[in-house]
Amino acid sequence: MRTKILALLFLLVSHSGFSQINKEYGTKFDYDSREIDFKVVLVDNYNHYMSSIINVDAGMQSSNKIIIRKFDQKNQLVETFTEEFPYKDTFTLHNYVGSYELGKEKLIVLTDCYSNKTKKKEIHQITFDKKTGLFDKKVIAEYTFESLSKSGTTYAMVSQNKNYFGIVYSKFANKKIAEEHQCTIIDGRTGDLLWQKDVSFPLLSFTDNVVLSDSGKVIFVRTTKETGSQNVLAIADGNTVENKDFGKEDVKIKKPLSFSVGPNEYLIAFNNYAHGINRGEFDKVLVYDLNAGTILKNNPVESLRNIKDLKKVNFNTLSIQNDEINLFVDCDFQSGTKPDPTFPNSTFKIPEYSNGFPSLLLFNMSGELTRTVDYNVRPTREGYKSIGVQNIKGNYFLNTHLSGQYEVPGIYRLNNGSIDNNLKIKSLDDDGTIITGFANYLPEAKRLILAKTEGNKQMVFINLLNIQL
Repeated sequence: MRTKILALLFLLVSHSGFSQINKEYGTKFDYDSREIDFKVVLVDNYNHYMSSIINVDAGMQSSNKIIIRKFDQKNQLVETFTEEFPYKDTFTLHNYVGSYELGKEKLIVLTDCYSNKTKKKEIHQITFDKKTGLFDKKVIAEYTFESLSKSGTTYAMVSQNKNYFGIVYSKFANKKIAEEHQCTIIDGRTGDLLWQKDVSFPLLSFTDNVVLSDSGKVIFVRTTKETGSQNVLAIADGNTVENKDFGKEDVKIKKPLSFSVGPNEYLIAFNNYAHGINRGEFDKVLVYDLNAGTILKNNPVESLRNIKDLKKVNFNTLSIQNDEINLFVDCDFQSGTKPDPTFPNSTFKIPEYSNGFPSLLLFNMSGELTRTVDYNVRPTREGYKSIGVQNIKGNYFLNTHLSGQYEVPGIYRLNNGSIDNNLKIKSLDDDGTIITGFANYLPEAKRLILAKTEGNKQMVFINLLNIQL
């Protein structure tokens, strides 16, 4: 009897706590269907901003600009700031490279522009200052190239601890031209240039991926004539380049993630065999000790093997808790086809991708995959995430839409890694589509900021008030 009474009291208290949670809607605002890379940035108790990019080079219909929208505490749209990409002439093409927060006051946007007329490529750093509402532009690197088809590739990276931004320009290379990379490292706390270095590799050495470590080192994942398809590493700082390998493990890794635990640095990467029979490109996941230059463990991942038309596995969120590596991942997979935007009046089709099949992978500090938790959630359309993850005081919360006949979007607190309907914070059963990648909690205000789209033209932010997470 005592147990039943306590259970009833718990339900009453829980119902009372949840019933006090109120929803507060902001201004509906229009957005351009060409906008990409929506991010909620520069969040504080008074304002938040949403950044996005339009990057379309299409002759007379070209549009390349940064859009930053400012919202107040009640999610009312206060002001919209726009800035054109640096523009040279009608022969100039543009690429959006990436954007990163510089503390809570500034947003850095990186672009490159290149012209077949001048045979030059410039990397621009465009900094938005929320105090002034102004943009500052500067060229942080400049390169020359032979032709558009040989203009090279620009990589933008941010370290897991957000202390460093990296830009690597890889010049055109082939079997007869050796690789040359020009590295630029920026302080993620001040925006200052830290170092620049040219890194060259021998002929018949090719770079597959580039990643930035928590100590600001550039890690090149390479193949060489001697190793065939098997990967090796080259780790560059402002002074030296250090070579490391994967020992006797015959691996070809996908784009890795670098992270640190104290002074020790690691790589985590999905991979398959470089030679021989594979069960899929994301068959295994390894943990590599960068300091020692050894694989700690290469673990099979059974749950990914049955995903049809899997394109790639994305690192969503990584953290270290209770002497465990907690890695949330989600997957992009082909879900159909769509008209080719390059030829709008034709019958040409290109693949269309969705995001889904998220999981939590838990590793011990020896690199062993000890447990996998798969989440049965609804996939989202291309460009959006099927889960948003927040770690608040050591507790994980997922913003997602569970699959099932009666399930609705909601905020779920994880229980030992699993979704527990008894710990649902709030259902969000409104019209429209919740943007699961947006979820920002302000503990002082007990306010959770969410957002949803209505069709492909309007969006609105929502406050969940009186939430104690």
